[in-house]
Amino acid sequence: MKKLHIVSLTTLLLFLFIAPAQAQRGYIKSKIKKQVRQDMEEKYAEPEREKGKKALEDITYENDTRYPIPENPVQATLVMETKTYKKNGKLEDTMTSKIVFGNTGECMVMNEGEKNETRMLFDYKGAATYIVNKKEKTAMKMPIINFQKMAEKMASQGGDMEDDNGKWKRTSEQKEIYGYSCRKYIYTNTKEKTKVDAWVTQDFTIDLSGNHLFGGQIKDFSKIASTSDSSKIDENYPRGMMVRSIYYEKNSDTPNMEMNITTFEKSSNPAYFDLSGYQITDILGKL
Repeated sequence: MKKLHIVSLTTLLLFLFIAPAQAQRGYIKSKIKKQVRQDMEEKYAEPEREKGKKALEDITYENDTRYPIPENPVQATLVMETKTYKKNGKLEDTMTSKIVFGNTGECMVMNEGEKNETRMLFDYKGAATYIVNKKEKTAMKMPIINFQKMAEKMASQGGDMEDDNGKWKRTSEQKEIYGYSCRKYIYTNTKEKTKVDAWVTQDFTIDLSGNHLFGGQIKDFSKIASTSDSSKIDENYPRGMMVRSIYYEKNSDTPNMEMNITTFEKSSNPAYFDLSGYQITDILGKL
């Protein structure tokens, strides 16, 4: 599997949970279907349909031997609470999400236990992504490489928090959140007119910088961002784990979204990766 170096865990979490649950779920599904169809049709638009399907089978899923299978050195579970706000500052929606890091993949869960629960399973060993409906015991399967392309494109269109238009600043503000001692960092992007207040702790002993999301490796930019002296670390880059982030748009002082990590455990339940008993539909069969 290709090692796509995505910006940082902080950026990824903002990217993943900034939209309300229903809008996000529909958007992801439509984007995946469109991207898969577009990629496959452009590259394999052959006169014989069966020949084209055979060509797809030869380079997807378990047959795809172009890249090594990434592994997550740390098995962990993160639970996040995301709040979105109206323009007047009143609470609009609250969503609980979970990321489970397994050995060779991740499971992302939105609204666990509710009627609109949605799961996305990334299986690196099988080179596949699944959209899972736990209640109906069904799953839609697709090649993981197409989700990587979509994620990389979306990140380049606004998900990258390390560009020339945005800057991090370390502040002296500190407070305790969920029992962790946190320091406030501020990210501002003058071009996008956005700001993020990030409360970061170093109390966590779990380092996820070697783990993956979307098949891309998480980077800890605090370890590589430096001044002219390569032995020094730029203190303005967040160091540690983001416990709380507050996102602002259009230079407004009213928050658009707030995200809190409420649980962080160094363990993962293998049941999240077990699709035995599920009816699986392969999206390639619809092409």
